[in-house]
Amino acid sequence: MKIPLWLIAVLFAGYTVWCVNYWHCRICDCCDGQPAETTAQTSGVPLFKWNAAQPEPDANFKNWKKELLTKGGQGDTLLITAWYRAGETDGAKLGMARAEALKAMMMPEMPDSRLHLAAKVVVDSLTEGGPARESAGFSWIKMVLAKEEGAIIESDNAVTFLFPFNSTEKDKDPAVDEYLKKLVEKHKATTATFLVVGHTDNVGSDEQNIALGMGRAKAIAKILTDNGIAANRIKVESKGKSEPVADNNTEDGRHQNRRVVLTTNR
Repeated sequence: MKIPLWLIAVLFAGYTVWCVNYWHCRICDCCDGQPAETTAQTSGVPLFKWNAAQPEPDANFKNWKKELLTKGGQGDTLLITAWYRAGETDGAKLGMARAEALKAMMMPEMPDSRLHLAAKVVVDSLTEGGPARESAGFSWIKMVLAKEEGAIIESDNAVTFLFPFNSTEKDKDPAVDEYLKKLVEKHKATTATFLVVGHTDNVGSDEQNIALGMGRAKAIAKILTDNGIAANRIKVESKGKSEPVADNNTEDGRHQNRRVVLTTNR
């Protein structure tokens, strides 16, 4: 069936009018009472204006931050390198101020001990009076431990203790003792309760690993009770090898899975 030429002409004219109206009223905002076309959704990455120590507000920052933090492994350290330009006032000082501002925005999910700061001069398109620009780099420093080493990893309201291979004797580690003594002093007079959960790598049977995880959890709980926390404020569990946080096919991954997670419930 042939479409009449007059109908094609009408449709073309209507489309042309719509396009002109859309551009006039929605894109260039030339029509009274008509809003301009909204800008594309921002990425959430922190942007700084010239000489500004604080980034511009961005509604999508939380999503960007969440994605960034998921890229870090257990115990990894986030290195924040803030940038400054040669023409900005107090360049290096401004760079560190930007780094401090970004550090505060990463907390409490990332504790102070796992945030490292730096500043460096760069040459880019940020100019005085121009739009805000990205002014920092973020990189992860991977935690690597020897088989015989342990570690203390803080995150928000929880702390993770990593255990050497086949060990439950973290109560002999002076660093763990000191850390838990400070925790007890902080919460001895409060009503906070504690959940202590032991975990293992995948070496051995389910039964062996449940017992090993429980032994690790009890070792941590014992330090709490020895320093004044009532036993009824502490719950002890073992997940054995059922909840790995890293690849059990590597020694580093197995080490990260040999852990106790102590959560403080305020």
